Amino acid sequence: MTEIVVITHGNLALELVRVVSEITEHTAKAIPVCLALHHDQAEYTKIISDVFNRLTPDGQVIILTDLFGGTPSNITFPFVKKDRVEVITGLNLPMLMYLVTHSEDKSFNELCEGAHKAGKDAIIIAGQFMS
Repeated sequence: MTEIVVITHGNLALELVRVVSEITEHTAKAIPVCLALHHDQAEYTKIISDVFNRLTPDGQVIILTDLFGGTPSNITFPFVKKDRVEVITGLNLPMLMYLVTHSEDKSFNELCEGAHKAGKDAIIIAGQFMS
């Protein structure tokens, strides 16, 4: 099973994991990591390293972050390993729901592609969609 880690500015990660649990009526198997806004790089790196130390050794991990170029993304990019650890930026609720509901029945690469697609497909301009 691929493990899911959600890393965001503030409490967004915790709230997104909580909402997915409520919507799916199952405890979301995702680890929320909430980064306070005013720590230094060393503190952030320690937090992420501590999370990785709790994960399955040599397991596969998908990390969702809220903003490309933001601290959560920048501190996780060095952990990327082909076919083992991936970071997907621009987190939204459909991405997380896809991963939580498919983490046991899809391959690592299918999960990465599926989360990316779910996130993009859920972004619409209502006026264009309705016309």
